[in-house]
Formats: sequence, structure tokens, C-alpha cells
Amino acid sequence: MQVADSLGMWKATLDLPEQMEAALANVGTVCDFPSRDHVEHVVVTGMGGSGIAGDVAVASAAPFMAVPVTVVKGYELPSYVGANSLVIAVSFSGNTEETVEVVSRAIEHGARTVAVTTGGEVRRILQENGGCVVEVDASIPQPRAAFGTLSVSVLGILEQVGLFPGASSWVELAIEQLRARRAELEAPKQIAADIAGKLKGALPLIVSSGAIGAVAAMRWKAQINENVKGPAVFSVYPEACHNELAGFDRYPDFFREEVAMVVLRHEHEHPQIGRRFAFLEEMIGPRLSSFTTVRGQGVGELASLFDLVYIGDVVSLHLADLLGVDPGPIDMLDSMKKFLAGL
Repeated sequence: MQVADSLGMWKATLDLPEQMEAALANVGTVCDFPSRDHVEHVVVTGMGGSGIAGDVAVASAAPFMAVPVTVVKGYELPSYVGANSLVIAVSFSGNTEETVEVVSRAIEHGARTVAVTTGGEVRRILQENGGCVVEVDASIPQPRAAFGTLSVSVLGILEQVGLFPGASSWVELAIEQLRARRAELEAPKQIAADIAGKLKGALPLIVSSGAIGAVAAMRWKAQINENVKGPAVFSVYPEACHNELAGFDRYPDFFREEVAMVVLRHEHEHPQIGRRFAFLEEMIGPRLSSFTTVRGQGVGELASLFDLVYIGDVVSLHLADLLGVDPGPIDMLDSMKKFLAGL
């Protein structure tokens, strides 16, 4: 099936339901979490394949929470963080320099801090300062392949603190949907391979709507970047209707020959979004090299989000296979880290 898979990305990706199940069982057994009564706001900090766990929390949990949630992807800790803040630091390696800096500042500010990590500097800092560490499976080959365990761990922390009651039930429904989807994705003829064929040789433009659609589209884009080592872009509706649509009037040859659009749909769209996507398909679709619609399924917004992510992850692996690319190594990102470290 694969040209090369030196790190075992196919297995790690397809094992997403089991990864989520294990994370759900683990998160409630490892820490004495702070009380809900002492939390006025939550900050989730992390980068890349780790940081997306914060985006999942904002999309799925924040609408039901009584306190605000902020995602930090960078070096800066919000100035309001203090003794009544819950800071959740997500770093698969535990050595992500941006996250290490934010964790250090959070402790200086007296915040209640929890880390989701395999170890590294983040774990050391928290263990030395009385913080809580939720350790995740270090055998997972890359942070982006730990999407399930990192995201579920964050949701589980919010549930344990008392900020997102019922999270476990929503995660279990998502797992059920992913198992059903996996049976389809492993069939000889299935949607992921078909979409990958349409994206080969094109610039993928991934489009969706709302909070869960934005996370799914961002994940598709990032997985194509890292697994395929190729460019991709994403946009979110209805905002794109107020700017991006106007850009399709220029460079018609480029769009017709080079741009493939994938629209990620879900059952939780605003009623007007469907009309906007119908306009997109009618007016813009014929101008592109291909136009594909993917529909997330499952009970609840979390299931729809994970379903769309799962399909996209497998699409990226098929696309890497078509292009003869080993999906695991990310040499450019490794070179950047060495450059920053002065190596």
C-alpha cells in the first residue's frame, strides 16, 4: 500500500479510536486537579500538532463552559493569567521552546498548571513546582500522530476539573463514529484515496465553516504540509464570502489547472452556510481543477470534528503515497529547530 513509511504513520493514524480510548482511561487517574471553584478562565498553550488540541477544546468544549478558554500559540502568556487561571500546556516532546517559555511564566504568575506531554523540560518544570503532568504514550511516532491522545487528554482535564461535564460521553460517541469510518477507509475503493487522486499535482484549498469546521480544515492543511511535504491553504465560511470569493476572478488558468478545492461539511452548520456552499459549487467549482465535498458524520459536534479530521489524515497519507513521499520525517522542521538552537 505504501511507498515508504519509516515511522509507522499509517498504523498510528488508523489507530486513532484506540488512542482516544486509552487517553480517556488515563486522564482521570493521574492528577489531583484544581477545583472548578478556583478557575476563572482557561488557557491552553501548544504548537503545531500539539497545539491543535487547544483548538479542539475551544471548538467543542468552550460553547458549554461557564468560563472563557483562550488558545496560545507562541511565546506570550496573556497578562491576565494569575492564581485563578488554569493553564494546560500541550507539548508532545515536552521541549517545544514556545510552550516551555509559557509554562515558566504561568508558574511565575501563580497559575494552576497542567501539562499533557511525554516528558522533557515541561514535565521537569512542573514536577519541580508542584504542577500536574498527564503523561501520554511516547511510542507514538510524531506529535501530529498523537492528535487523539492530546485532544482527549485536554477534554478529560476539563471534565475532571468540572468545567466540561459529559466530555467522556461525547468522546465515546466520537470513537464509535471513527470505528465505523475506519471500516470504510480500509475498503478497496474509498473516499480518501479518491480525494488524494484529485489533489495530486494541485494546490489543495480546504474550505469549511464554523468552529469545528475551522479546526478540521486547519488540520487537513497541516497534514498535507507535514505528511506530503507540500503546500496547502484553508479558509473558513462565512468570512471567506466577504473577501476570498472576489479573488477567483483573476488568474483563471491557474485556478483551472492548479487548484483543487475540498469543502468539509457537517450537520452543525448555520442554515445560511448551506446556501453559501451551493453558490460556491455553482459559481467557483467549474473554475477549479476539482471540487469535492466531504461530510462529517456522527452524533454530536465532537464526533463530526474527529470524523472530518480522520478522513483528512488518511487522505494526506494516500497523497504522500501517490507522490512517493515517506510521510514520517519532517526534515525542514527539524532543520529549523537546529537553526534556532544554533546547531
